[in-house]
Amino acid sequence: MTAVAAYEQAFAEEDCDGFVAATTTAYRERIGLADCEVFAQYASDRAGILKSLELTPISAIGTGRGTIAVRMHTEAQSYIDEDGRPVATPVTLEADHRYHLVRADGAWKVDALHDVTGGRTEGQLTADEKQAVARTMSDWRAAYSSGDCAALEASTTAGYRELMAWTDCPTFEQYISDQNAYCPMDVHPEDIRFRTNVDPHMGEIIVDVVEVCTLDVDEFGAPLDPPYEAGAPYRYHLVVDEDGTWKIAEGENGAAAEDEPSNTNERAAIETMRAYNDAWLEVDCDAYLATTTSSFRTALNTSGCAAFGPASRSYSESIANFAVTPTDIERPSATKFEIKSHETYDSLTDADGQMMDAPIPVDEYWVYTVVLVDGTWVITDVVMLL
Repeated sequence: MTAVAAYEQAFAEEDCDGFVAATTTAYRERIGLADCEVFAQYASDRAGILKSLELTPISAIGTGRGTIAVRMHTEAQSYIDEDGRPVATPVTLEADHRYHLVRADGAWKVDALHDVTGGRTEGQLTADEKQAVARTMSDWRAAYSSGDCAALEASTTAGYRELMAWTDCPTFEQYISDQNAYCPMDVHPEDIRFRTNVDPHMGEIIVDVVEVCTLDVDEFGAPLDPPYEAGAPYRYHLVVDEDGTWKIAEGENGAAAEDEPSNTNERAAIETMRAYNDAWLEVDCDAYLATTTSSFRTALNTSGCAAFGPASRSYSESIANFAVTPTDIERPSATKFEIKSHETYDSLTDADGQMMDAPIPVDEYWVYTVVLVDGTWVITDVVMLL
């Protein structure tokens, strides 16, 4: 409770040193407040919104070695109402939050903060939020791919448009026209999740996407078969706008950042994914059989070593400099992981399997489904995101 009080006091007093002492480095980076100048501005803005804030402890439980989860009830007198609209007379906003604390440098520090009001599951969207985000991202996809200005205004905040220098429709339409003349773009949603922000009455929804450029013809106008596709990771932050809808307020290159495994099961699942890829690169049938299910091998038409050997040799001879980065580790059940990965390599052969004079760098995004079978994590499916 003392640690949570110190965390909240740092915001109330706009004390960056206190904020640093009360939080982990990972948490500050995750919420975008790693810099004291940014923190000072945020704390000042927060002080202008909140007239008062009262925290009531509900529970505190140990969640493992050196970790504690503290549940608090928050009652705030706020000049921003529950729909994100400014009000002249403060309104009362109530919520429940869970602070996750870790023991570091001889003190308890805040490492995560989640909204659990009304029984919300940490990090998960409500049904209404899912529908709202789907509408917003559908509008944004139309705006970004075809220059639809009405869709732009429906999916982004005025602040975001100003930040991107899209202050009027002709400017935005010209930007998209220039972009499509170079390489037509599309937005493929990769992962959507709710993340509580530092303000107890405010939150954000993070949408990780792959922005895909597709070329049907080469620089000389000759058709490309198959078309060339290249993807780049991007992350959008959605907040509640003045009209009460979720809109894009910020964007960053961050969707493909590595997600470090945090426990034994996550590490085992990641190791299975890496061992599977090594099996293909090293033509190791034993490792291939050990990391996959029979049904998955059958689906790949490499159910046994007789089929896997030639396929893996052909694969390993066609690429170089392979690297895989797990970007998102999700566990939808006790016996299942879904692991998103960013994979890069140099392709040494063309579409017909012929060696090329110069290798072509390739970026791909995949989802591995890993399940627990007889005490061992094995792969049941691998799907490309693009």
